[in-house]
Amino acid sequence: MGLNKMEGSPFWWYSFKSNGKRIRKSTGLVDRRQAMEFYLLKRGEYIMGKEKNQLPALTLKKLLETYLKDYSKTNKLSYYEDCSMVKTLNNFFGDKGASEITPQIIEQYKARRRKTPVGDHFVSGARVNRELALLKQAYNKGIDWGLVLDNPVKRVKFFSEKDRSRTRYLTQEEKEKLLNLCTPLLRRIVLVALKTGMRQAEILNLKWANIDSNANQIVLKKTKSGKIRYIPMHPDVLEVLNGLPQKREYVFFDDNEARTWHGKRRVDFDAALDQAGIRDFRFHDLRHTFASELVMKGADIKTVSELLGHSTTRMTERYSHLSASHKGLAINLLASEPKPAAGGAKLLAEVENR
Repeated sequence: MGLNKMEGSPFWWYSFKSNGKRIRKSTGLVDRRQAMEFYLLKRGEYIMGKEKNQLPALTLKKLLETYLKDYSKTNKLSYYEDCSMVKTLNNFFGDKGASEITPQIIEQYKARRRKTPVGDHFVSGARVNRELALLKQAYNKGIDWGLVLDNPVKRVKFFSEKDRSRTRYLTQEEKEKLLNLCTPLLRRIVLVALKTGMRQAEILNLKWANIDSNANQIVLKKTKSGKIRYIPMHPDVLEVLNGLPQKREYVFFDDNEARTWHGKRRVDFDAALDQAGIRDFRFHDLRHTFASELVMKGADIKTVSELLGHSTTRMTERYSHLSASHKGLAINLLASEPKPAAGGAKLLAEVENR
């Protein structure tokens, strides 16, 4: 009864009787506390007559499709990014039922994704975490909507992101190379990223209604922090905007009106980076470049934090060391004091000791 270990299996198994029938299954978990929670949940479902096969059969694909249509599209700036992540999830899980997904299967997904090559590196743990977060939220919404009974992702440990303090930014030479190798549309997008620090989704969802020409600023009403953000427009941004037609709702569009990044634009961006010889760089690092340049040129952390839209200065403090290093360079600009002439040092010491 309860939990036990099975020979040859690293996981805890649960066992109980329901309506005279013995139920014995693997939890797919190695942590006993988590396994106990899972066991109690499953036993409760049977007792209440809510075993998963009493719900209408639902594939994970259908759950994710419903999540995109009924939640992400309406509520999230990252809808197009979510579409890309759902495609990745579907490629791995296939046509499995939503109730068939176990923590063990999700661990297999984690391992597979971390070994997936992307250019000259592999998919990062942070990226996998974003995919797992989407999957977790989809299950949570499914529970709210009465589509599923349990969320297997809540018993899965995400990758550590303690190394997220990376501040990869472009040098002036790298910036010039990248901009020269971008397609015309991509060059405009990259320029706006470099001169505003806006997130990828904020740029691709930018509307002409967000442009306040009178105040010479961009007004972002839908942001990650939930607060309205005001971004002064650099002359380069004004030049970009003045060169674009204002016949459509969105500032940046392609021939298919598709604002998703994971299409030709992403291919063009990766190609430009490759031709420029720029390694270990992501679109989000353009935002790091914006912040790093401001700090290195003397902007205070609080102002940079407000421009980036951080809810606190904690995230912005990763750039503080750049300020310190440039203060050191500034100190070195001071002219060296003249050294005493030969024999003068001894005389000076004698005078000071008197």
